Amino acid sequence: MKSNWISDASDLGAEIDLCIEDPSRRDVEVLAASAYRRVLRCELGSASFPVVVKEYFPDSARKRSGARVLATLRRLIGRSPAQQEWRALQQLHGAGVAVPEPLAYAERSGGGALIVTPYLEGAGTLDRAYTGYAFEKRRIMRVVGELVHRLHDEGFVHGDLHAGNILVGEKGPVLIDLQRVRGLQSKADAIRDIAFLDFSLFQLGVSRSNRLRLRIAAADHGHFRMASEREILREIGRASQARSIDYYAGRTRRTLRTGEEFTAVDFEGQSGLRRTAFSEQALREALAAHRVQVDTRGPSLIKCDHRARVSAVSAAGQKVVVKEVVKSSARKRLADVFRGSAGRRAWVGGHGLQIRGIAAATPLAFLESKRWGVPMTSLVILDDYSGSRTVADVLPSEPEAQSLPKQLLGLVTRLHRTGAQHADLQAMHIYLVRDGDETRLSLIDLEGVRFRGSLQDRQRIQMLTELNATLGDDLISAGVRAHLFRQYVRTLPFELGNERAHKMIVKGSLARSQRWRGSDCDLS
Repeated sequence: MKSNWISDASDLGAEIDLCIEDPSRRDVEVLAASAYRRVLRCELGSASFPVVVKEYFPDSARKRSGARVLATLRRLIGRSPAQQEWRALQQLHGAGVAVPEPLAYAERSGGGALIVTPYLEGAGTLDRAYTGYAFEKRRIMRVVGELVHRLHDEGFVHGDLHAGNILVGEKGPVLIDLQRVRGLQSKADAIRDIAFLDFSLFQLGVSRSNRLRLRIAAADHGHFRMASEREILREIGRASQARSIDYYAGRTRRTLRTGEEFTAVDFEGQSGLRRTAFSEQALREALAAHRVQVDTRGPSLIKCDHRARVSAVSAAGQKVVVKEVVKSSARKRLADVFRGSAGRRAWVGGHGLQIRGIAAATPLAFLESKRWGVPMTSLVILDDYSGSRTVADVLPSEPEAQSLPKQLLGLVTRLHRTGAQHADLQAMHIYLVRDGDETRLSLIDLEGVRFRGSLQDRQRIQMLTELNATLGDDLISAGVRAHLFRQYVRTLPFELGNERAHKMIVKGSLARSQRWRGSDCDLS
């Protein structure tokens, strides 16, 4: 396929065409690839430095006919992603904004395109650069914020600003992936741009204080002593939260769609989904082994009563747990019409938690049967945690007890920050799972998980009460609990008042009469 070089690239064009046609050459490295584009690093004899070639595939690369037609129309009016990125590179580089220098541009048959820029030696994405000492992390947040302010000050917004689209090298941060750059129309456009980056940094675990440093540098409104200036920071925070809600809701909805990751299942009158990596043969073996355990009351049967039948079995050499929920009453079956069967809820709950960066037993498959639209039976197959211990099993004298308070704080904060509600957040539903050299907290009992835009005070208080009541006095002292609560409300304050919420949690925990007795707590 021949390239039509429409910029001054007489020395580079021929060599780049050879790199595109044979990316397996020793002087070519594939940096990234997707269904619609590819990024190559090329060593060229006619250039004294390596270059990056971003190849946009032809319109025919779109799977759906409608998408192919739309891509062609956008290209004909000069609005294809490649055309927009090339214009943005020229405009921003000319304005002095830190972006890769535009070297060459070519159009290829069928709507493909090539963009050539210098390769930035030693540069890495912001998520990789955000390491090292605390002062270095603070500096990076400040200089990235200053770059975003410069972009907005020149009258542009990025449109897809996240940590992966910012490279950090010796000369500072650089913006990449500019196909969505457009003119700045209002203050709301700039706030939205900053909020997208703020949410991306939250996903990476960047502290609230460092994200605030970035907001201040990006907004650049002096020392934020005036109420109107501080309100801008709050607007960015609200926009970041709105971005969080939209992002997680969209990703969670996809867990019920077939694709590369999930495959539809239709088995013995039941339908559902399975992870593509979990084969149909493994599914059949797991169900057969589960039935044997239930029928014979076998040793691998964990639970069998009027509510659920749970077994730990082996399927295709993999240990799994099969959880079958029994719905005996018409009221519960009718409720499942609106909320989904237990198996479906556990499937969405487990994958939705993992999307939000919260560890949970991975759902491998779920099946359900319906009659006249009413769920009658359902089950879910999950990773087997039966060999791990729960938080309730940890003894105060064990090493795990030292790091447990901080881990629990991180878990609860992440749950509430992302709008995730666990209906029964007790210590026995939180497992300590080994992940390499570290131990992470992972949730089970996933059919009770709900995802909401934001949690109300009463929902958060209920979850904190359930967890607090199931942690013994000797495992976490009252002083440590009070310290954890103060840290929690710094990030997520209560509308009804922090002190009042604290008293409600203590009162509710004591009323449950479980492991915590409040022996050294002043409020009790």
